[in-house]
Amino acid sequence: CGDSGAPEADLTAIGSVAPFALTDQDGQPFTAASLAGKVWIVDFFFTSCPSICPLLTDSMAAIAREFAGEPRLGFASITVDPKVDDPARLSAYAREQRLPQERWRFLTGPREDIRTLCEASFRLAFGEEYDENRDISHSSRFVLVDARGRVRGYFDGLDPMARAPLREALRAVLKE
Repeated sequence: CGDSGAPEADLTAIGSVAPFALTDQDGQPFTAASLAGKVWIVDFFFTSCPSICPLLTDSMAAIAREFAGEPRLGFASITVDPKVDDPARLSAYAREQRLPQERWRFLTGPREDIRTLCEASFRLAFGEEYDENRDISHSSRFVLVDARGRVRGYFDGLDPMARAPLREALRAVLKE
């Protein structure tokens, strides 16, 4: 791989994902225990997003393709618009985008539960409602969660230059 000249990412555990219970695109429960034993990349999005979400999904899909042979890596996208994004809508979105649903969970649940998870466990901002452009303010960061449910890093999902440090961090955490 060679030395990129970039400093190594600090992968010190930032915190742990608190217990939660959401529902995936297949209508199945997905909890904090579902994260155990795998490394995860998590983001927040919504299916009708008019701005950054398609870019976030494309960026995460590129990482999923690159790590397609890594069974210990999972992906989770959590909606910030659970009134619209029920399991059927999330499933349709994943199919439309041709995303690897066997490795990628699209999650919904009660809005307050999602807010608590977003703010307390992932330490990310959570928007209240649609703005004049039908957008909901939310983070563009990918969160790296290790196999023990610990947050290990944040990476800008919109910046193509952030993919190299994310790949490096993923490889390091997968070796643990």
